[in-house]
Amino acid sequence: MNRIAITIIAAILTCSAAAAQNFSRHEFSANIGGGMSGFQTRTTIGKDHWKGAVTAGLGYHYFLNQQWSIGTGVNFAVYKGSISIKDYDQQHNATNESSGTVFHFLISSSRYDETQRAMMIAIPLMAQYQYRFDGKTAFFAALGLKAGIPASVKYQSKGAYTTKGHYPSLNVTYKDLPEYGFVTDQPFPENNTNLSLKTALMASAELGVKWPLGETSSMYTGIYFDYGLNNLSKKGDQANNTLVVYQSGTPPQLAYNTAACSYSKKMAPLAAGITLRFAFGMAGM
Repeated sequence: MNRIAITIIAAILTCSAAAAQNFSRHEFSANIGGGMSGFQTRTTIGKDHWKGAVTAGLGYHYFLNQQWSIGTGVNFAVYKGSISIKDYDQQHNATNESSGTVFHFLISSSRYDETQRAMMIAIPLMAQYQYRFDGKTAFFAALGLKAGIPASVKYQSKGAYTTKGHYPSLNVTYKDLPEYGFVTDQPFPENNTNLSLKTALMASAELGVKWPLGETSSMYTGIYFDYGLNNLSKKGDQANNTLVVYQSGTPPQLAYNTAACSYSKKMAPLAAGITLRFAFGMAGM
């Protein structure tokens, strides 16, 4: 009886050991994805809106066992967002350089729209768990962090604005004097303008199903979610946060700020969508 028990236990251990080795520890993959994204959270003026997002890249997973793996890689991701502001009415203090008089520079706009687009090189570090429910097909869940390095960041604005100069000491408001920076229905610059952002740190999650395609290949289908943890905005030491800025040295040449940097308490990527990952294990490894 003892010999039979020992034989059975030995057989079970042998089979278990063989099964534990019957998987590839090294998995390489190519992925694509897309969905919706945004940038602004907690805007003080206006509303933020979601736009399209796309991602593609290469990945690598090292399997600790048949359930758990650690993954990394490099992705090229595009995040887009926008802000719309109705009935914009702001002001900042300015100085007339010729007279040294301080006045209120008034800016108004019936409608302002701004779109931001950031192309980033994203480097993920993910922990993944998978559960096989029919022998080969498996549910998977991944959680981790991504570093998003800005490669190209631009914004585009649309709308028209009017500026005036109110002198409290004289109780006079000047308008329609372009040589002094006071214009009417002047269009915002519509060309794509560079925007400086910091490197993003994002929490990232994926959830879906892993489908077998062959002995060493498979396809992951699922959903993903990226949430920016840090503020990317570089506001600098600007004197004010209005969309249009009076320049004392060159009054006809007005300067511009972005709504994203001026009126967002936090500017960070936020995206959700679907993802496809084609994976290939290394046989015998």
